[in-house]
Amino acid sequence: MYVLLRAHDSGINGDVNRLIFRLCGRALFLVLPGLFYAPARANAQGGAGIPLEHFIYIIQENHSFDNYFGTFPDANGIPAGLKLSDYPGGPLVEKPFRSERPAVPHDFAHIWQSAAICYDNGAMDGFLWASTYQGSAYYAAKDGIVAPTPNPNLVQIVKKKKRVHPNADKEINEVLSPGGVADDEDENGIGIEEQNEALAAAHVGKSGPPSVPSWAHYVLGYYDNTVIPNYWQYARKFTLCDAFFSALRGPSRPNHLYTVAAQSGGLVEDLPPNETAIYSFPTMVDLFGQANVTWKYYVGFLPKVESFRNPLPGFTQISSNPELMSHLVANTEFYKDLKENTLPQVCWITPNIELSEHPPYNSQKGMWYVTDLVNAVMKSNYWQNSVIIIVWDDYGGFYDHVVPPNVDEYGYGFRVPALVISPYSLSGVVVHTTYDLTSPLKLIETKFGLPSLTARDGASNTMLECFDFTQTPLPPVIINKDTKVDFSDLPTRTP
Repeated sequence: MYVLLRAHDSGINGDVNRLIFRLCGRALFLVLPGLFYAPARANAQGGAGIPLEHFIYIIQENHSFDNYFGTFPDANGIPAGLKLSDYPGGPLVEKPFRSERPAVPHDFAHIWQSAAICYDNGAMDGFLWASTYQGSAYYAAKDGIVAPTPNPNLVQIVKKKKRVHPNADKEINEVLSPGGVADDEDENGIGIEEQNEALAAAHVGKSGPPSVPSWAHYVLGYYDNTVIPNYWQYARKFTLCDAFFSALRGPSRPNHLYTVAAQSGGLVEDLPPNETAIYSFPTMVDLFGQANVTWKYYVGFLPKVESFRNPLPGFTQISSNPELMSHLVANTEFYKDLKENTLPQVCWITPNIELSEHPPYNSQKGMWYVTDLVNAVMKSNYWQNSVIIIVWDDYGGFYDHVVPPNVDEYGYGFRVPALVISPYSLSGVVVHTTYDLTSPLKLIETKFGLPSLTARDGASNTMLECFDFTQTPLPPVIINKDTKVDFSDLPTRTP
């Protein structure tokens, strides 16, 4: 019975389905205990001619495609001769540059308003203007850009005790977390984004356009194999997707919601740590319970607590169910499950802030964390029938030149890197098919014969374009600290 699970973002059908879910969900869960409490029985086998049995969805943070793969051969990368201005109508003087710093000096604003300014009605030229909270607030006010509010039938925001962290960047009058993050995507910072938005709002109207600080120019920086060699090696040996978009033009929290539920309930922003969210719409977990697909969510920080990297405890049907909550575990358990042959059929893996690659944290440190995860799969019994999909949740303020398709009122967001690693991945191929953060869900739904959650995953491409199930399976590519990766045969490219 699928009516409970097919909630759409908008339209009459979506409203009816959400109402059914809200009014009848608990009763249906009682009538159909198999939806959540699976008795001892065989795991779902799936089909659709897909020999993959394990789907590993690794989600890192805050880098655009052009920032990581903008000069990768055969990819739709940074246009030759690109120049941007520091302010609207200014001289085109700012050029992309190859960055040798794995940790950029500052976080960039990437809230809903920032993304709208970067997008600039499709011109994709506002990344420098929007790089700070002051710049985002100034130009948003000037252009009348207002963030949508969440659907109150789907998202309830609950206040917690408020705390404030005192760090500050005096150059631009921004408050920072202990690790230098300017938003609420650092679990070690308290109320950072809320303070920065308040400071920026206070600045609007008091003077002219805010100046662009020196560190803002790193939005035009790009990396290559000299800084992130492991990721480039995976792209050479397996599959790189160059038309993979974040789900929503905004920050991490709503995009992470799309990775588990194919919608955000209309939420477009992060929440400060003094607030939490209660979500009232279906997730992939609901589909898995009905079809007996095994799953886990591996988390780098407080697995039982709702947060932007760990949205599932915010869903009432999960938080009220101890058996489901037992599937939310520390990401160190991933290695244990590989060793003990208890890996579920589907899993998500999210990091803590230090390993997330979120600016200003070190991208190489995050890369090696991901490499360790990939190595562990490749050394296990699961490699032969697994796929690892590595994505980044949002653009993080970094430049990307491709105009995202407007599929609905929320997205797509800007392009993010995506790697597909499997014995059946196309080797050394850049796939140009359009995907977003719900596309891995569509692949899983196709494999196990599951219905779509929303119109978004329903319309998504399946990602089957990234595989050849008739090829000789690709061998593992183990990368260790002493591995010498040779890129001398790789064509060089400069924007």
